[in-house]
Amino acid sequence: MKKTTIKDIAHRLEVSPSTISRALSNHPDISEALKIKIKEVAQAMKYRPSAAALHLKRGSNKTIALIIPQITSFFYPLVIHGIEAVLHSQGYTLMILPTNDSLEREEENIGIAYDHDVAGVLIALTKETVNLDHFQTLKDSNIPVVLIDKVIEGTPYSSITIDDYKVSYQMVQHLYKTGCQKIIGIFGKASLTISHLRYRGFAQALADLNLPHETSQIAFVNSSSEAYTIALDMIQHHHPDGLYVMTDEIMLGVMPAIAELDLKVPEQISVLAISDGHLAQFMIPTVSHMKHDGLELGSLSAQKIIQYINAKNNNLLWNTPERIQMNTNIVFLNSTK
Repeated sequence: MKKTTIKDIAHRLEVSPSTISRALSNHPDISEALKIKIKEVAQAMKYRPSAAALHLKRGSNKTIALIIPQITSFFYPLVIHGIEAVLHSQGYTLMILPTNDSLEREEENIGIAYDHDVAGVLIALTKETVNLDHFQTLKDSNIPVVLIDKVIEGTPYSSITIDDYKVSYQMVQHLYKTGCQKIIGIFGKASLTISHLRYRGFAQALADLNLPHETSQIAFVNSSSEAYTIALDMIQHHHPDGLYVMTDEIMLGVMPAIAELDLKVPEQISVLAISDGHLAQFMIPTVSHMKHDGLELGSLSAQKIIQYINAKNNNLLWNTPERIQMNTNIVFLNSTK
């Protein structure tokens, strides 16, 4: 079906397109009676102004770009839901640009966001991202940016995360309190700041508790399948009674490995993960986890980017980036004692 244009409405009413445009924009030169008539016909003809027209009319774009590694993960759909709910309530629309964890795609998507003159950018970095030089165009254009979930230390951009170091430290403490004496940890990609922050918390807790801590007791992996292979090897070699799992993706590899080894959970090995909880509750057995709430992360990040948009001429946006850390709590299910 052909899209209705201003020219179509003008032809129907036998007036000029400029008259239609001014009436739809509530221009004072157009009588109220004619405005009402034109709007009624426009509605009957299912006329919708283009995004570009709305942009010019409002004087600012009402679109936020969300750049994320993937849409079909266990975590990001909830993040998207949290973001969209807040943006919709404030009259904003959401542009989702997945990267498939590719730095090249991330750079392309930042260009797309810039070309669309978005009001702000929310971004969860890829596994390949080691610096943010490609963000400079956004910064130079005073487009607010908020990093979510994954960050790189020392950047001039605000971020919303959990306290990765503290969370990992507390997880080891909990495993220890439930009787674990030999704890191994499986972490995400080694190049990620988030992996190292979580590893440091894990390692410090082992040291403070005087528990064994050897390099062979930890592993950095890139996928669920690699986590499965590594877990099989580490468990058979070290015979741990506690297992720290950094993400849902890693959990998806670890739990089948434990099942294949025919180990009883938690009687022979306890498992504690960082998770938003949705995957954890469908594992067999269900997995106790430090809850990382994707819905809350999405809601907070949307609120923050709108706050920055409303104050983006304020130099504080760039001079004093905020490091917002969400609260977490352990959800006790069936994989720990």
